[in-house]
Amino acid sequence: MSYQSMHKTPRFDLPRLGVGLAHRPAFVRGIEQHRDRIDWLEICADHYICRTDGRFKRALDLSEQMPVAPHGLELSVGTDAPLDMDYCGHVAHLARAVRAPWYSDHLCFTQADSVELGQLTPLAFTEAAVRRCAEKARQFQDMLGVPLLLENITYYMEIPGGTMTEAEFISAVVTEADCGILLDLTNLYINAQNLHYDPYAFIDAIPLERVVQVHLAGGVVDEDLWVDTHSHPIDNHPEVWDLLSYLCERAPVRAVLIERDANPPDDFDEMLGELDRARAILA
Repeated sequence: MSYQSMHKTPRFDLPRLGVGLAHRPAFVRGIEQHRDRIDWLEICADHYICRTDGRFKRALDLSEQMPVAPHGLELSVGTDAPLDMDYCGHVAHLARAVRAPWYSDHLCFTQADSVELGQLTPLAFTEAAVRRCAEKARQFQDMLGVPLLLENITYYMEIPGGTMTEAEFISAVVTEADCGILLDLTNLYINAQNLHYDPYAFIDAIPLERVVQVHLAGGVVDEDLWVDTHSHPIDNHPEVWDLLSYLCERAPVRAVLIERDANPPDDFDEMLGELDRARAILA
């Protein structure tokens, strides 16, 4: 029996994890010292699968300490080619091993003609892309046995050939695939600034009952262009906090995640402060 046939909407019966932190080497000590202030962890799945250096075991150890949700980079649902079933099998094994409540990846493509592009590449928002992404998302979700969440990415120009808005595209994919949404509010804010649209209207236009998780991170402005760097405090664009408040009043958000991939603060209290602020808004 497929996951879709068991659960009409994957958000139902999902645990409320609270506010968590993306697990990074720079934060290992801080996480160990402040487990009581971190509700859950997100790990990058691609850093733990197919490894012989003990990383898979470390993922299992983390999952014994607090809830863990893996987040992937290379599912590439937008690629016009079949899924990499070996990769999907490894990811599903990791998700089962850490007892993941769900698994997330990006609504984009990262491979073309079997070549890894090394980036999250946007799609043209077309009906054909909806069908392609939704079919692969359904197939992968059935393998996982837990809900799949698809995340909106940043992009810096509109891809030619689109016939719908991004909000319409995301809505169509997740509805047809019967999967959830990981709404990255920093990505949304950056896209809204660069491409000149209303982020609140975007939120109102997507199926909010499918928004399970949120990402927050800090970006920068480079010559009037906002860039998604994951390298600064969220207060670099405090409007993102307002977007979180607006969303949490309207959607059954189960988890909020703080990302910081570069330029980690010298004082871990900075991260704890962001966790506390997000927790207050979620509550």
